[in-house]
Amino acid sequence: MKKNIKLRISLFVLITAAASFVNSQRLPETVIKIGILQKVKSFNMSCEGKYYLYELNSGKKENVKSLNVYLIKAQGNRIKFNGNVYSSPLRIVPNNEENRIRINGRRYRDSLLIRSNDGLLTVINELGIEGYIYGILPREVSPSWPQEVLKAQAIVSRTYALRNLGRHSKEGFDLCNKTHCQVYGGVESEDERTNKAVDATRSKVLVYENKLAQALFHACCAGHTENPRYVWNYSSEPPKYLRGRVCKFCSDSPHYTWTKKASAEFIRKRLVNAGYKVGVIKSIGRYQRTSSGRIKTLEIKHSKGELNINAAKFRLAVDPQIIKSTYINRIRKVGESFEFSGNGWGHGVGMCQWGAKGMAEKGYSYKRILDFYFPGVNVEKWEE
Repeated sequence: MKKNIKLRISLFVLITAAASFVNSQRLPETVIKIGILQKVKSFNMSCEGKYYLYELNSGKKENVKSLNVYLIKAQGNRIKFNGNVYSSPLRIVPNNEENRIRINGRRYRDSLLIRSNDGLLTVINELGIEGYIYGILPREVSPSWPQEVLKAQAIVSRTYALRNLGRHSKEGFDLCNKTHCQVYGGVESEDERTNKAVDATRSKVLVYENKLAQALFHACCAGHTENPRYVWNYSSEPPKYLRGRVCKFCSDSPHYTWTKKASAEFIRKRLVNAGYKVGVIKSIGRYQRTSSGRIKTLEIKHSKGELNINAAKFRLAVDPQIIKSTYINRIRKVGESFEFSGNGWGHGVGMCQWGAKGMAEKGYSYKRILDFYFPGVNVEKWEE
């Protein structure tokens, strides 16, 4: 309890340490900075319990009254708060770890950092790594799933977060609260069952050769996980534990098979927006497959020529909600549209969440689940 309070008081030191974390260094505590609002002109804030406001440039400290609702506005590079104008940044800190702060009605743990730049605000939630995992886990897996898969996901998500500290350093925080990183919803997203799984695996991460592993995951692999070299650009061979394997545990997933349709014009516009020079699309076909059965490349014939494109990039450019995976079995022209039929959902690399659920339902422990999807990787405590 006292350790967490000291952690918040020493945020400057710890955040600097977190920013230089790299992959193999271990910290006694990790404070993580999550961007929850970006480039907004104003927002509402209220506090449940006693909080302090710190103007960091001057060291000025003021009390923030509990339950009052404040409208916080940007004023150039300054911040208008409760009738006063402060220099940027401001930090709002609780005097008790049980207190919660509300931003536009949504509750968050621990502290808040507010920055103003050119009349726009960035709002950052600064909190301990375990509190962060509380707020993302129910967004990644259903709290109704077996505890062993929830534990596995907690370890994977914790590892991913620690390995990717500083991913948004240019914006002044570690991770965003969207799918680009991991979807984070604060206290409102928490669930008793997922919190229990976080507590049961506290500080545990995946480690390979004394470094944090690349803990990647997706919804459903549909029978075979993918080698990341076909999804992202790797300068060298991906680690052995991510090279893909047969999975027989996800057949109950509602995403195991799917069929989606998109108009040729919609596909063209999305490709153009992604930077590809594409005319009127005539056909999509002549694809190569990877060893997992997924499509590696696509050939698109259009009025301006031909486009050979990586299938994973095509999926993201068009819409990953429509092209649910690159495990595509059929593409056919239907009028002015193209119909895609395939299997699975997501990039296919790392842990298959529905497969992990299937394993847990068959009695596998979280350690055996993680060993299956990340062979040769150890589960270790990264922080004491």
